[in-house]
Amino acid sequence: MEFEFIKNHFTGEYLVRCEMGHEVIARLLQEEIGKDERTMMAIISLLEQAKVHSSREMTWQGKEISFSILESEVVVYENTLGFDMLNDNSEDFSVYESESKGECGLEDFYSVAQQWRRFVSNR
Repeated sequence: MEFEFIKNHFTGEYLVRCEMGHEVIARLLQEEIGKDERTMMAIISLLEQAKVHSSREMTWQGKEISFSILESEVVVYENTLGFDMLNDNSEDFSVYESESKGECGLEDFYSVAQQWRRFVSNR
């Protein structure tokens, strides 16, 4: 999973560029987490718990984007679509789904979350 973090020095906005298939993860970082230290720490804490309790499903609910963790896999998805709908293999929504749902390993997601935290807090 490749990400590039960018700070717009004119507006102060923090942005994420990513490879295709992980757009929703980039939006989670930018739009749901942003610079909110409390949200970042809650997510990092949940990810650390998931490492210890890998057989237990855990979820985090954001305003527009959420994620679930099960057996070292993270699925990030838009709330408006509903997770059950994303599991439907309908070809009509495959392009839209690729921007609305992303999957990665727990270790990768944890690493990106930690990197984002350091980036936006200038650590």
